[in-house]
Amino acid sequence: MAPDSSTPIVLGRVLIVGGCGFLGYHVVDQFLNFASEEDLPLPKPATSTRTSKPDAASMEFPTLRSRYPPYAKTEVHVLDLRCNRNRLPGATYHEGDLCDPESLLPVFREVKPQVVINTASPTYDSPREILRKVNIEGTKTLLEVAGGAHGDWGGKCKAFVHTSSSSVVHDCLNDLINADERWPLVRPHPVEYYTESKADAEEIVLEANKKHNNMLTCAVRPAGIIGEKDRAGLTDGLLQTAAHAPDWQLHFQLGEGNNLFDCTYVGNVAYGLAIAAEALLHTSSRIAAGEAVPLDHEKVDGEAFIVTNDSPVYFWDIARYVWTLYGRAISMNKVWQLSKGFLLPVGALAEMSTYITGRKTKMTGQSIRCGYTPLVGLEEGLARAVKSFVLSERAEKEALGGEKKVQ
Repeated sequence: MAPDSSTPIVLGRVLIVGGCGFLGYHVVDQFLNFASEEDLPLPKPATSTRTSKPDAASMEFPTLRSRYPPYAKTEVHVLDLRCNRNRLPGATYHEGDLCDPESLLPVFREVKPQVVINTASPTYDSPREILRKVNIEGTKTLLEVAGGAHGDWGGKCKAFVHTSSSSVVHDCLNDLINADERWPLVRPHPVEYYTESKADAEEIVLEANKKHNNMLTCAVRPAGIIGEKDRAGLTDGLLQTAAHAPDWQLHFQLGEGNNLFDCTYVGNVAYGLAIAAEALLHTSSRIAAGEAVPLDHEKVDGEAFIVTNDSPVYFWDIARYVWTLYGRAISMNKVWQLSKGFLLPVGALAEMSTYITGRKTKMTGQSIRCGYTPLVGLEEGLARAVKSFVLSERAEKEALGGEKKVQ
């Protein structure tokens, strides 16, 4: 069911870790009731897949604030290693290293957060030592500081929500069909370390539930995040290909093309994080008041939840839709199919092997226990990503042109 737009989400003082990154920016924006948006008319989203070149920059969509519930009594703070990008008016920014308790404590003393939402993570292709340091050691340190293990910071964090990944149950080699939260974590991972580090971090978070000053914890597992300002994920990879690949390359298809794949619009992920935090705060209040807490099949604390757009589609349909919106039309009668067995030994990326095998996850926990539902559809989410990429591309070209004129 859709959320009651008349009932605001109340989170108190929130510290969003990694709030200058792709996902973090959208969490901040949503908690600020979409500070990035102006009052706009509500045209229908562009859905054309015509073969003539569209103007992606002119596509218009309903405002995000018209779809998501409002936030009230929510004070937004951001912690990031560097806060020189993706800033929004209304948030307070703090620089710090989540791997260093002495860097975190001054921020916690100043903010005194009731909720911590961790969105920080290196990209999947980062060196192993960076993935371990940030995803595992950094998450552990952040948990300990939030829970008071490194010293009193003058407040109490009631809710800690961690961003994991739906890939923690996928080996990137076999089809993942209707997987839900009951599936085991894949460790050690046979293909790449990013997913293994995310699984280790998730386990640390869930095991910490109620162990640090009675702080409640949970994890949200988004699948294939897409949307505006993506600079290292699925939509960015597809759009970089559209921008630079020759025509013949766009007409190669890896595998048979019958692999269903789950994506999640970034605003829906932010919403999933928000209602998870709201549920933890509700349980924390009941514990403090000595009231009955949720039963095992109802509770959110100590649990992990898959979040998707609940719209699995064929991966190559996603790719061709994005390429067409960008202006690179695909002629299906010219598509060449290459087998997975032919390409994987050549050194295909682990992420591409995921797309070839398919990943169709199944939401059960958060949709039932928190009332989550995806509020922006997949088609619009992809179109928003294309528009954002094209506008950024044009801005960069204009900036380069201006520099040349100055020279």
